[in-house]
Amino acid sequence: MPSIKQREEKVLLILALLLVLVGVMMIYSASSVIALKKYGEGGYFLTRQLIWASAGMALLFLVSRIPYRIWQKWVIPLTLFSLILLGIVLVPGLGQEINGARRWLRIGPVSFQPSEFAKLGLLIYLAHYLTKGSGKMNQFVHGLLPVLVVTGLGVVLIVLEPDLGTAVTLGLVILLLLFVGGARASHLSILGLCLVPVLAFLIMGTEYRRQRWLTFLDPWQDPSDTGFQIIQSFLAFGSGGGLGMGLGEGRQKLFFLPYPHTDFIFSVIGEELGMLGTFLILFCFMMLVWRGLRLASQVVDPFGQFLAVGITLMIGVAALINLGVVTGLLPTKGLPLPFVSYGGSSLVANLIGVGLLISISRHREIP
Repeated sequence: MPSIKQREEKVLLILALLLVLVGVMMIYSASSVIALKKYGEGGYFLTRQLIWASAGMALLFLVSRIPYRIWQKWVIPLTLFSLILLGIVLVPGLGQEINGARRWLRIGPVSFQPSEFAKLGLLIYLAHYLTKGSGKMNQFVHGLLPVLVVTGLGVVLIVLEPDLGTAVTLGLVILLLLFVGGARASHLSILGLCLVPVLAFLIMGTEYRRQRWLTFLDPWQDPSDTGFQIIQSFLAFGSGGGLGMGLGEGRQKLFFLPYPHTDFIFSVIGEELGMLGTFLILFCFMMLVWRGLRLASQVVDPFGQFLAVGITLMIGVAALINLGVVTGLLPTKGLPLPFVSYGGSSLVANLIGVGLLISISRHREIP
């Protein structure tokens, strides 16, 4: 009979694998026509996603076998490396600029987003800090302020890329983890209120962000231009019904729905697999979050607890924001759906995160 630890590890692995497999299948369905027209190869995006998935799974198994406490010993180099990566990507000539944003680094034929991996480094730092300074977290100057300086620097560097969506996601995870770690709700509330005008300035002070916000409030005001993307998403969900139009039979991906294989892949799932397919994805994410938080509650070691909570929140908050965007509950922002959307950096980073969760489960002490 498998032990409790082995059962939990298998569940985490199966949930991640299921999401990756559904993602690979839907990426091919959503991108084959676009890839054929743009690159002359229908499996262009599929091939690359499979390569990233293979690399991610290899790293998952590697990380899962390394005792998670070793990362606490390397917390300072990991934190510095994360911040250096985020700084390097902003340097002209080093960071790769695409569509006005400098978010990528290229090493030979490989291009990746440092922010996706820096999130893991900053979460390890945060888990370490909360473990060592848990008794001071109710103090602002000696407890909360130092950790805000380090993690806040990471968030600011991501904003400068610019990548406001990832910065907001990481910021929310940091605030939630600080609350779990013992920071006063009053301190975090004041901090949140201070960040509201900053966020408003970042949105309203930039034309394309301001337009996205206005479109969110009324997408039908300009259905052929600014509201086109979210309206096509609505049409995709509406066309899917309960069981969907069938795998590969969706129409909105045929040059109607922008980014059908990345940010809006959930819309394609809704059209082709229907409500049943979307509920399957939601169920997997809910189970993954529940299992991650359940694991955190069973860990004796505070570092393992905080790290498990942080990784679970990283996956859960990113999924929640993506689902909110494609259903019109949040303003449009380019954030991938974890494990499912096309994109190597996000996929590999999230698989490493699952590997860390499995490592925590495997090497923890059972109370």
